[in-house]
Amino acid sequence: MTEAAHPTPGSPRALWLILAALVLGAIATLGYKLWPLLHPQVREVAELNPTCDLRRGPCAVRFSGGGSVSLEIRPGDIPTSAPLTLRVQVRDLDSERVEVDFAGVDMYMGFNRVELSRVEPGRYQGQGMIPVCVRARMTWEARVLIDTPDGLMAAPFRFESAR
Repeated sequence: MTEAAHPTPGSPRALWLILAALVLGAIATLGYKLWPLLHPQVREVAELNPTCDLRRGPCAVRFSGGGSVSLEIRPGDIPTSAPLTLRVQVRDLDSERVEVDFAGVDMYMGFNRVELSRVEPGRYQGQGMIPVCVRARMTWEARVLIDTPDGLMAAPFRFESAR
């Protein structure tokens, strides 16, 4: 048999096969470790508030088990590719950490999550940005993720961006 059919140890083809197996193993391990970060298990998702308009000011949603969260985004016109100030107020929930995850409702726009800093108990603030979309109008969901001792809570807020 030829080396092409059965690579011998130490041959260039055998080394490439071993390298490819190691790279695939590393990618699989990385994917396994990052999956919970990209797709966290949520204990409860609040109902979307249909009267919410983040362009006019802060909006709030309530959780069925108690507690509420409000989100404010400034500037009010919510421009793309510009710094946004994000303010979150958590009430009647023991919040340990708060993040805001921006996701396109009709189009995947990549990983756009920012962790907010605790200003005082129940109040968080930070800077975020939404990317430019090829569409003239884009519907977004800003999902506030609240890490509590009982698990992750999520509060969805929808808005549109325009170029």
